[in-house]
Amino acid sequence: MKNSLVVVLLLALIVTGLWGYTQYQQNKEHNIFLENQFQRMFHDMVVDVENIQVNLSKVMIASAPKQNVLLFSDIANLCYDAQEKLTQLPIDHKNVSKTQKFLSQVGDLSIALARKNLEGKPLSLEEKETLQQLHNYSNYLSQQFISLQNSIAENGMSIGELRRKANKKLKKPNENMITTSFLNIEEKMQEYPELIYDGPFSEHIKKQKSKLNGRRISKNEIKKIAEEFLGNKVEYKADLIGETNSRIPAYTIELKPKEKEKSSVTMAITKNGGYVLWMLNTREISEAKISEKRGLEIAKDFLKKRGYKNMVPTYSEKYDGQMVINFACMQDNVIIYTDLIKVKVGLDNGEIVGFEAEGYLFNHHERNISKPKINIQEAKDKISIDAKVIDSKLVIIPNEGGKEILCYEFKANYKGDTFLIYINAETGEEQKILQVIIKENGVLML
Repeated sequence: MKNSLVVVLLLALIVTGLWGYTQYQQNKEHNIFLENQFQRMFHDMVVDVENIQVNLSKVMIASAPKQNVLLFSDIANLCYDAQEKLTQLPIDHKNVSKTQKFLSQVGDLSIALARKNLEGKPLSLEEKETLQQLHNYSNYLSQQFISLQNSIAENGMSIGELRRKANKKLKKPNENMITTSFLNIEEKMQEYPELIYDGPFSEHIKKQKSKLNGRRISKNEIKKIAEEFLGNKVEYKADLIGETNSRIPAYTIELKPKEKEKSSVTMAITKNGGYVLWMLNTREISEAKISEKRGLEIAKDFLKKRGYKNMVPTYSEKYDGQMVINFACMQDNVIIYTDLIKVKVGLDNGEIVGFEAEGYLFNHHERNISKPKINIQEAKDKISIDAKVIDSKLVIIPNEGGKEILCYEFKANYKGDTFLIYINAETGEEQKILQVIIKENGVLML
């Protein structure tokens, strides 16, 4: 009897040991996969910042307005891409908030200056001096990131280690070389000049109070919310990897599929209301196999199934086998450009690999839209007689002060170029003009 009991205990011990070793190996493989993803994101961000400072230097010596438009457009795209990569790294956002703000403002300023060049207006001396300062800061940022990248490679440091420490309150963050480097960079970035410019994404607009409401969501609820949002019937293990208490307070969660061949998904869920603020699937995107038209249909259906009704596509961009589509809300046949949602579709298999709804969640509410004080013909008469109007609609756009303006949007052709002309529906004044540039990857509006 004793011998039988010993045998049973030994077998149980062996089985437990094998199970433990298997779990250890799976966890090890998953951590390696995540580390590779973080390393790739960090590398891509460093390349973006390098190219930002290179293009800023080119702007200062370029004389042709058309060349400046292309350079400023590239700078804006690089800034937004670098900012996206930075937000996905497992770094406490308060340690990189100034760096994020710098990238955001340089991107927005670049769009504003591109518009100015399109209007044939040269850069002022003050603007050139500002660009020189921004170039110096972007050069500093580039050198610091390259130095940190070299240190990570030489010392075998793990970016993923920050993720595992995210739930711990480290009393001495300077003991971690990566965290210390970002804190040092953040200290320097506090000195860059505040930017003031005309544009719908101006920093002072972001200082408005969010209209997001709803009951407080507990940490225990976010896994269910995340899985229901994905709606793919994949079994996940969920890890809370951080919290943010900035513009829209949110929990950050990482979903690790139990099937090893599946990639992990990271998303932020608002503490009030439990809405998905953003989502990113870091899987590799292969060659596109479905059309952009089909990708648009998939994105529309995705939003509809998640309760986002009356959303209309306004802009799209295709790159690296994926498609990003901007959607704006429509109420009473009026398009509201401030209520923005971005959806990223993998054109290899049609999977939704990215989602961002900060503009929508921050601004959306039921509006009391007043009737225009001038009719569409009166507004059309305000447009240059040389421009041929091919389409028109009522829209709401923000002005530089954050106030929402009801306008007639006219799509017009002039000498082979396409423009969007916004006429104030109350005063009849010309509110804004954007040029529509058709690029290989999508549509750019400046």
